[in-house]
Amino acid sequence: MSIKLIALPFSLAMVLMGAIAQASWANYRPPANIGKPGNREGAATRIARPTLLRESTGGTDSCIVEPQQTVVALVPKDNNGLSSTPSPTLYSYVPANTGATLTLTLLDTQGTELYSQQRPAPTTAGIIGWPLANVSLKDGVDYQWQLTLTCINGTTAVKTASWLRPMAPSPQQQRNLQAATDAAGAFAAAGYWYDALNQLAQERLAQPQDAALKQKWQALLQSPAVQLPQLVNEPVLAFPPQP
Repeated sequence: MSIKLIALPFSLAMVLMGAIAQASWANYRPPANIGKPGNREGAATRIARPTLLRESTGGTDSCIVEPQQTVVALVPKDNNGLSSTPSPTLYSYVPANTGATLTLTLLDTQGTELYSQQRPAPTTAGIIGWPLANVSLKDGVDYQWQLTLTCINGTTAVKTASWLRPMAPSPQQQRNLQAATDAAGAFAAAGYWYDALNQLAQERLAQPQDAALKQKWQALLQSPAVQLPQLVNEPVLAFPPQP
C-alpha cells in the first residue's frame, strides 16, 4: 500500500510551524517555593478597569493616550521571579503618553527603600528594560520593585508592584546553562524568569525583524505561568537615558 503525501498550502504550513515552535518553547517553569502578592498592571490586579484604580493626583486629563492602557510589569502572573544575578534588568510595558516620568523603586521585605531612580518615559508605547545599576542584592532574599509612571502635567500616576529573588544557580544548573545552545530557553526551563526575559529582549532589540525570535518571545509571554498575550506584539524599546 502506498502512502500519499499531502501538500499543505504555504500559509497553513507556516501557521502549523509557528504553533509547533510556540508549543515546544513555552517552557517557563516557575519555582514552587516563592510567592508574594503584587500588582503587575498599573495599580490593579488585572487591566480590566484601570481608570477606576489609578492613583490620581488631581485633574481629569491624563497624559496616557489610550485611557484603557496602563503600565504593566513583565513578570509571571504570580508577580514573582528568580534572577541568577544580583543585578537584574527589570522589564515593563509603558503606554503611549504625551509626557511622563518613570520612577523605579526597590524595597526590602520590611518596606525599606533601597533604590530609587527616575527617567523620562518614552512617549511611544513599548517595552523597556531597566538595569539595576550599582545595586548588588543578597542571594535568596525577596525584594519588591515598583515602577511608577507620573504625568508631567500632574494629573495621573500609575504604579506596579512585583517581586524578585536573586538565586545563584546550583552547580548542575550552571553546567546545564553553560552547555545550552538556547540561553533564554535554558533559563526559562530552570525557572529564571528575569534572565530568560532579558536574554530574549536583548536579542529582539538587536534583531527586531527576526521571525524565530518573535515566536520565542510570543511563546514565553503566553506561557501558562505568565499570561501576557496583550503584550506579545509590542516593540522592545531602548532604555530611556538619564535626564
